[in-house]
Amino acid sequence: MQKDDKKVSTQKGTSKTTVKNGSKTTVKSTSKNTGKNPVKHASSTKKEWYKDPRFYFLGVLYCLMAFLFIQLVMIGVIPMKYTAVAVVLLALCAWALWWLQYGKKVNRVNQTLGKILIVVLSILLIVGNLYLNKTSNIIGKITDVAYETDTVSVIVLNESGYENLYDLENGAFGAYESADAENTTATLNDIRDAIGDGFNYHAYNSYDDEAKALYEGEIDALILNEAYRGLMENSYPTFDQDTKVIYSHEIKREVNDFSKDVDVTNTPFNVYITGIDTYGSVATRSRSDVNMIATVNPNTHQILLTSIPRDFYVPQTCQGGAQDKLTHTGIFGVECTVNTAEQFFGIEINYYARVNFTSLISIVDALGGITVDNPNYFTAQGYTFDVGSIYLDGDQALAFSRERYSFADGDRERGRNQMRVITGMINKAISPAIIYNYTGIMDAIGGSFQTNMGSSAITSFINKQIDTMNGWEIEQQSVTGYGDTLYSPANGFYSYMMVPDMDSVNAAVARINEVLYAE
Repeated sequence: MQKDDKKVSTQKGTSKTTVKNGSKTTVKSTSKNTGKNPVKHASSTKKEWYKDPRFYFLGVLYCLMAFLFIQLVMIGVIPMKYTAVAVVLLALCAWALWWLQYGKKVNRVNQTLGKILIVVLSILLIVGNLYLNKTSNIIGKITDVAYETDTVSVIVLNESGYENLYDLENGAFGAYESADAENTTATLNDIRDAIGDGFNYHAYNSYDDEAKALYEGEIDALILNEAYRGLMENSYPTFDQDTKVIYSHEIKREVNDFSKDVDVTNTPFNVYITGIDTYGSVATRSRSDVNMIATVNPNTHQILLTSIPRDFYVPQTCQGGAQDKLTHTGIFGVECTVNTAEQFFGIEINYYARVNFTSLISIVDALGGITVDNPNYFTAQGYTFDVGSIYLDGDQALAFSRERYSFADGDRERGRNQMRVITGMINKAISPAIIYNYTGIMDAIGGSFQTNMGSSAITSFINKQIDTMNGWEIEQQSVTGYGDTLYSPANGFYSYMMVPDMDSVNAAVARINEVLYAE
């Protein structure tokens, strides 16, 4: 009997053949894995994303870009048009660098080039972020005027042999208490806490009497607020060289915000520049040896500097309206200085800027030196200053600013030199030279400059300057007077004063108002 169906099955390699009712069908099958030439699954050929170094290269870059954008917006120093351009360029760079890493047709050479570009751009972004962060921190630091510091010292003669408070347990102390009663009392209490009540105490009627008692051996040590140290030079020019400080008591006091805010980008304003005669912290109270009103008109790009002699004999708001040298207002704090000048000149002073000897040296050096036009040949503190355009470093700028005895016009010419130095600093600060040592300049300003202009006002002003890049016309003027010997409440005795020439004062005020209201 003939069979209807014939089935032939052959298995060899990877195929199987079946014949059924005269037709042949081939079915493919997978060969048995013998351990040789293993077959890989497609999913195993792809790296997990977190093991891919490209992810981390780009991740760091994008984080730096985002942080830069946030800082640009929050600080507000860079004009929006430049910020927008920067954002577009960064976005294009971000896309191009992503494509160099993940593009389908990118070879390994271009991928490597992309990684190098990512590293270079990341370094630039780190620098940019650091610059913006430093700018923000410095602006916050110079506008932090929550307190002023009184430093009260215990001072002895160098030849006394005393080295610390404990050497004076049974000694004699003296102070001109009535001029600085609160701080003197606080320091005496601090001394008692340290060495007990075994010492003697003498109160004097002036700083001159107190210093005389120390030199003549009536007392072993005197108590002196460092704000008043300069008063000793009236009778004892070598006081600093003859004495040493063996103990200091620091007292901090809050400062009221007495600024008169305006929109500094389009409203003219006045800034009182006060330079205190100390080294160290700019928050220390001391005599105001530099006194200047800077009138700024942001619409006409004019700056008018008005110099006021330190010895100007004016009614002082912090001494009950009593007349005294303008420089003595600094002893009572910067608010007293500003209020006294505001009342005397009959103008509104919106802000103040305070610097000291240390800050002038640091800022000028950070700027890389300045150039001033010097009309007088003179020598001071070992330096020679020729007539004409001269270069000054920080120490030279300080000597140039402080000298007065070389001039027939004395303190008035010193005030003019101070304006020349400030003009040189402004011109250097708005030049491209500021880019070369930006961080150094920021550090110098942060540690030795103080203002009650708010951080938002400062950033807005800088923003507009960068936006317009306009130059400034800087003008200088001075008020003057005549010398006389009059009573000083702060000194406690008669001393040299400059009685204001009201014609010069009125002319100066008129020019200030012209600049303020110029269209």
